Amino acid sequence: MSTFAQDYPPLPGSVHAAALHARTIVGEHQPNRVDDAEQIIRALFADALTRTSPDGNISLITTVDLGRIRFEVHDPNSPQDGAVTDYEAHRLASAKADWYGSAGTRTGHMAWAELRVRQAVTA
Repeated sequence: MSTFAQDYPPLPGSVHAAALHARTIVGEHQPNRVDDAEQIIRALFADALTRTSPDGNISLITTVDLGRIRFEVHDPNSPQDGAVTDYEAHRLASAKADWYGSAGTRTGHMAWAELRVRQAVTA
């Protein structure tokens, strides 16, 4: 298992940087899922930007394990305000990921998505 953790400032350019990071990692392990990973991270980061103050950071934790890649996007909003603010972003993440969820945490909000290896179908 490998884990990668990166913090990003709450700036629009961080959405692109995080999506590029996700594409790079997924490209090494599940090349047929790079577009899914990029769309998921773009959506979740854009949503996290709406809750993150200028002095906070958005964290992306990526775990690569046998047959799966898990992304966690953490933002430091108020734990009482852990609600989703962009329902379309979360619908997209839910549709593209094999498993998806979000919740308020002690320190803010966390959304996660997992991509499992998909086997090619042969006829």
